[in-house]
Amino acid sequence: MPNKPEFGDDSLWRLAIQKYYPRIVNYVYFLTEDGYLAEDIAQETFAKGIANFKQLKDPDKFFPWLISIAINTFRTHIKRNKRVIPTSDTESIIFNLPIDESPADIFERQETATMVLKAIHMLTPQEQQVTIMRYYLDMKEKDIAFALGVSIGTVKKQIFRARGKLYNVLQPLVAREGD
Repeated sequence: MPNKPEFGDDSLWRLAIQKYYPRIVNYVYFLTEDGYLAEDIAQETFAKGIANFKQLKDPDKFFPWLISIAINTFRTHIKRNKRVIPTSDTESIIFNLPIDESPADIFERQETATMVLKAIHMLTPQEQQVTIMRYYLDMKEKDIAFALGVSIGTVKKQIFRARGKLYNVLQPLVAREGD
């Protein structure tokens, strides 16, 4: 009888890369606004993940564990290069556009997405991270807390504050469009 495959097997890592690599690239791209750097950090994240997989204690935390590696890799890169990451013009975050949308619908959706991203950039860096993780990566609060190394209460508080700030920034814009 063949041995049961373990997560360290190449085939299972290939599946993990297919599932999580694009999400990690998009998240790091949001932080860096540099597509090449986001790809580099995502690749380094998976290399570190493969090398340190035995350190993962809870397989249910695999994606948050990878995100925490990506965050630490990003921070190391910033420290090493003493580079400041800009926080404007993130309009080119990857969107999947349905084929049956009219050009006007696509334009309106892109304009809305641009307004939301600009509003997100008005948040503190911590609020930006939890907002992107929660609403763009669809992570649970406990997984965000694990990835960031903070308590669930801290994550809930940051999401609550971020939502309030986003509402205050976006509400006047939405009201104007309704006129």
